[in-house]
Amino acid sequence: MATLRTPEQCAREILTIFVWHFGLLAREVLRRNNFLTLWQQRGYRPEDFNAGVQFAIESGWLELLPDRNSYRLTKSGFTAA
Repeated sequence: MATLRTPEQCAREILTIFVWHFGLLAREVLRRNNFLTLWQQRGYRPEDFNAGVQFAIESGWLELLPDRNSYRLTKSGFTAA
């Protein structure tokens, strides 16, 4: 049986990818496609990514950029990572 993760757990995994996998700092940007391969390798589903991104944006950890495919890590997101 698959483990269902909370939106917060998914958001924190997104932050982990930003900071610990790619080594990015606050105000730096990643495109959505940078996450996809890693996301699936880590055992997450596409729905988990969507829920996690939404949680991270609502929490002020990420900003969705105008192209709707890129995310900027905020200072609070860097700290949360």
